[in-house]
Amino acid sequence: MNRISKIHLPLPRLFLPFCVGVLIYLNVGWQPERPYILFLAIVISLPWLFNVLIKPGAYGRQWIFGFLVAVVLLAVGYMMAARFDQYDRDRHFKSFSGEDGFLLVQLIEPTSERANSWQLITKVVAFSSDSSMQDVEGRLMLYLEKDSLVESLRYGDRLVIRNRYNKVLPPGNPGAFNYQQYLARQNIFHSAYIRSGEWHMTGENKGKRYMRLALQLREGALAVFRENNLEGREFAVISALLLGFREYLDEDLRREFAGAGAMHILCVSGLHVGIIFMVLKNVFAFLLRLPGGRFLRTGCIIMLIWLYAAITGFSPSVLRASVMFSFVAMGQSFRRPTNIYNTLAASAFVLVINNPFIITHIGFQLSYLAVISIVSLQPWLQGLIHVKKGIPEKTWSIITVSIAAQLATGPLALHYFHQFPNYFIVTNLIVIPLATVIIYLGLITLLVSPLAIAGAWMGQILSAAVMVLHQSVRLIEGLPYSTASNVYVGFFETLMVFACLFFLFYYLMKGKRWTFLTALGLLCCLVLTLAIRNMENRRQQYFVVYSINRGAAVDFITGKETILLACDNVKGNPRLMRFNVMANRLQMGVRQDSLALSINDNDLFVKDQWFVRKDDFIHFNGMTMLILRDARLSNIVDHAEMITGRIDEKPQDFLFPFPVDYILVSQNPRMDISSVLQHVRPRKVIIDGTNSAWNVRRMEDACMEAGVDFHNVRTGGAYVSK
Repeated sequence: MNRISKIHLPLPRLFLPFCVGVLIYLNVGWQPERPYILFLAIVISLPWLFNVLIKPGAYGRQWIFGFLVAVVLLAVGYMMAARFDQYDRDRHFKSFSGEDGFLLVQLIEPTSERANSWQLITKVVAFSSDSSMQDVEGRLMLYLEKDSLVESLRYGDRLVIRNRYNKVLPPGNPGAFNYQQYLARQNIFHSAYIRSGEWHMTGENKGKRYMRLALQLREGALAVFRENNLEGREFAVISALLLGFREYLDEDLRREFAGAGAMHILCVSGLHVGIIFMVLKNVFAFLLRLPGGRFLRTGCIIMLIWLYAAITGFSPSVLRASVMFSFVAMGQSFRRPTNIYNTLAASAFVLVINNPFIITHIGFQLSYLAVISIVSLQPWLQGLIHVKKGIPEKTWSIITVSIAAQLATGPLALHYFHQFPNYFIVTNLIVIPLATVIIYLGLITLLVSPLAIAGAWMGQILSAAVMVLHQSVRLIEGLPYSTASNVYVGFFETLMVFACLFFLFYYLMKGKRWTFLTALGLLCCLVLTLAIRNMENRRQQYFVVYSINRGAAVDFITGKETILLACDNVKGNPRLMRFNVMANRLQMGVRQDSLALSINDNDLFVKDQWFVRKDDFIHFNGMTMLILRDARLSNIVDHAEMITGRIDEKPQDFLFPFPVDYILVSQNPRMDISSVLQHVRPRKVIIDGTNSAWNVRRMEDACMEAGVDFHNVRTGGAYVSK
């Protein structure tokens, strides 16, 4: 990139150090006691440093000034992130933790239905005790037991609840999704489950008026679709595609669209707002003939884009796209040429200044990466093949846009979601035109809905179009090898992939030899990293007792193979397996279990090259384990040879207590573990998630009295024997 292009890209160069400052705060977390004093000190010292380091007119040293500006922006990003973080503020409601009293909370988002409860994201307004009432701040995640009263709650409603809550815990299993970090990026650090009758409405609604109006518009739009022949999965798809409301999408729908590579159309984002933007540009083209028509046209476009954002309820993805295209519209309204990268950086600046933590949101990253890649690579890809105008040109354009977007978002999607849609080009050739038609039909349906007959006709046409879209996605997702799944790409490997792609395409577009050599070097480093990880995975030997609420699962892993020992409610539940077990297997390169055993099996004998189980006793790579799941001591005596590994000797030839490596307590056995410890002396007692809290306390007391180490997976997370 030459000097002129650098001069023309001031905003991206200012945005990057600002983001680095935010990222440093997110990883360091140190909050200066006087952040503004520190910032002012840096700013005040800059002119002095500039005069000392640079002589007036010394053009060759002006990079030092740029470096100092970058330092200031880095400090600004750090300070703004620290200011946005609510956890360590003096007025945070956690200051009253443990005190008897009540919290006044306010809904800041619409309620969300879960399988057994309603989820509410609230901000805490005040803490009340017998003596006083104090204003506080902070966010609290509530889970309300299902009843008819919860369904009447709306955004902005205020509730009174008891001052009882828990900290959101880190993930209990290795490789699992870090829900604690995800909520912390939204300033949510605590949650509470509240039963019916333990909360009360105050009867007042303090929500922002524009937000209440936006949500009412969205509810009205959903009602229009319900009343005009849209139901079931068609209603779920149109609600997500046009309004960004994804509550009605079931797991099968999400899987089908994700597997086909069409999930992006179910999240109102740049694609949807871009379609509306292009339509509005053509609709208001006549205004260009009027004096000042360019600015009038831009104003109308921006106003209607934000009206559409309001209809969707100002969902985060729509806000990102609306800000982005508002800046694009403003940039195009000036006669002087504008740079799209500056426009994108300006829109990103607005979003990050409002919420510095947004740079960690997956949607933000995918949206901007896709747009940057499209504007950078798509014109070059388009020019590789010259096609006739008309349908061939439009088809090739969709293909090149799809390739450009996937080049940027593919590595990130593999890192976050561990799958890649192999037929994404075919998918986009079908779903993008269909999605465009559906957006037009949906907007027309909303406009003509006051006319009952016209609304019903449009609803039928819209329903048919959505059905065609859904069936097309199902067909593609059902094709052989439609999805490359269970692909693990680590964070640094993702960075290497991005860097390799960047230098490779820089070479293809600019012909710089050093960029090709750099890409080749990065590719070699990536291959070497993957080879080392693969070699380490082949050598691994350990077991994992997973932390599962009211469930038990143990993986005995050797190399890339595993034997699963689990209770029936976990083994037969794909969702529990996916969220608790599969993440660790994926991270460690383990294939599907070669053998799955029930922890409740009786009179069982299994022998493998590196694993032996006889009833409740296990030998695994020289380690011995006793599964304690009932109140019988006879098994311990009768199978002493399994515990010690001395198969040929008789039980009466042994002296008690027998040494054993581990005792796994499962299925909530009602027995005195002290008597067990008289017969068996373990190195560690592991208590899984099937045991009651009362029984766990009793067992922990017995272990402490006997001087035996113990691990409770409920509180300590999964136990890994490495």
